[in-house]
Amino acid sequence: MYYRRIAKIHLLSITVIAVIISSQPIFAQGNIFGTVSNSDATTPANSEISFYGYLDNTDEEIRIEGCVGASYDNGNWFDDFQNYLTEAPGDPFNFHFCNSANGEGYILSSTIEVGSFQQEDITLSSTNCPGKPTGLTGRATGGPAIEIGWTAVSGLTYHIYRRDASSDGSFFRIDDPPGFLSNPGVVTSPYIDTQVDGISLYDYLIIAENSSGDLGPHSDIITQSSNSFLCGDVNNDGDINVLDLVYFINFKYKDGPEPDYIESAEVNGDGDINVLDLVYLINFKYKDGPDLKCPQP
Repeated sequence: MYYRRIAKIHLLSITVIAVIISSQPIFAQGNIFGTVSNSDATTPANSEISFYGYLDNTDEEIRIEGCVGASYDNGNWFDDFQNYLTEAPGDPFNFHFCNSANGEGYILSSTIEVGSFQQEDITLSSTNCPGKPTGLTGRATGGPAIEIGWTAVSGLTYHIYRRDASSDGSFFRIDDPPGFLSNPGVVTSPYIDTQVDGISLYDYLIIAENSSGDLGPHSDIITQSSNSFLCGDVNNDGDINVLDLVYFINFKYKDGPEPDYIESAEVNGDGDINVLDLVYLINFKYKDGPDLKCPQP
């Protein structure tokens, strides 16, 4: 009887522990997690909250709520950054939160604790931070390079970040690769990114900074190909002339080499490369025909 009573007590203890563990928020599986609430104690909608974080007092590398291992959902946030970044207990970190609906925000500054989980509950409040950058545009230029534009606001500067579009991980600052927070960033739009390969797709986002050094919310992400070509320049020599017609004929009908940028030969925009493109190119170049309509990569 005594041993059965002890066994029941142990079973009850295990059950209580299991209940306590299962009652933790689903986002407690990240290295850092917590709740987010507005100043009036209401819960921000999923579409209203954005956040980004960086380590070691430098924004050389940032993680946003859309990165792998990070999210915000219905009043709960988390970032599993220690599984993706090499850091240790005691290292400093910062997270910037913003509610786009009411303009409230919060900056979390702390250090990594010892252990798997670290809870940080966030209550937003009014801020003087700049707004979310808008009007982002991108286009590939020669070089190769990518031109990133946005609606610049007088009195603000901008931090520019990039990642490979095939990744869903961190963004890296490109206007100041070391990520010195003392560097306010660039003033004018556009920004020319020359550190691209001419082949890949890249994701970009922008964060504004005001004259007081306050950082605002990150912009939406824009994805841009670094593949640049001149429509109709089938032989890729930088000009459109009779040599492109010859190259087209050899490529399409005489087993000649494929154009470096296959899109450059699809000049009439109908989704196919055939004799109609050849006729269209002749009309454009020599008969005052309509503009070329190559698709963008």
